Amino acid sequence: MKPSRHILPPLAALAIATTFACGPSDPASTAASSTPAADSPAASASASAQAKMIGYDLRRLRPRDDENLAAMFERLHTQAKADNKRVAVLFSADWCAPCKQLEAELGNLQPAEQIEDVRIFELKEEDWAEVTRMSEFNELRARWYPKKGSYPVVILLDEDGAALEEMKEAIDRLEGEGLEPTLPNWFATSRKA
Repeated sequence: MKPSRHILPPLAALAIATTFACGPSDPASTAASSTPAADSPAASASASAQAKMIGYDLRRLRPRDDENLAAMFERLHTQAKADNKRVAVLFSADWCAPCKQLEAELGNLQPAEQIEDVRIFELKEEDWAEVTRMSEFNELRARWYPKKGSYPVVILLDEDGAALEEMKEAIDRLEGEGLEPTLPNWFATSRKA
């Protein structure tokens, strides 16, 4: 299946991974030569920078017998707001190559100040198709994105759960502002002033 032209390039732009310098796996092997003294400014800056790298707050929504998807989403959205988190919703599928690229990006550590206030709810098509509950999946998706079968779809929501910005819109905005179109840049620049 050939990916549609309008999905792959924007995803590739958003899925740019942050590059980190790597060193030996044994920290003791380089302690004498490359580690700054514990009380030096370089050590403080290094510790501070390391402490600020975090993973995405990603929650996968799977079917539950005792709760339909709309109710589950409302409950989790309310909890995210109580936790002072903004919400993004990701609709994906296992067969989708761009979704796999995005999944790899979501496994990366990023600067905390860019992503720490966003919780991502991921919904995979296969989870809902498997238990014949695709109607719930499609109904929730239609709240923000009516087109079916197009993946990945990432939507950042406002406090009330309405669509604030969709991934492809964010790419256009970020490029227009001269910024690299990455998920961390999107989340950081979409905050209310």
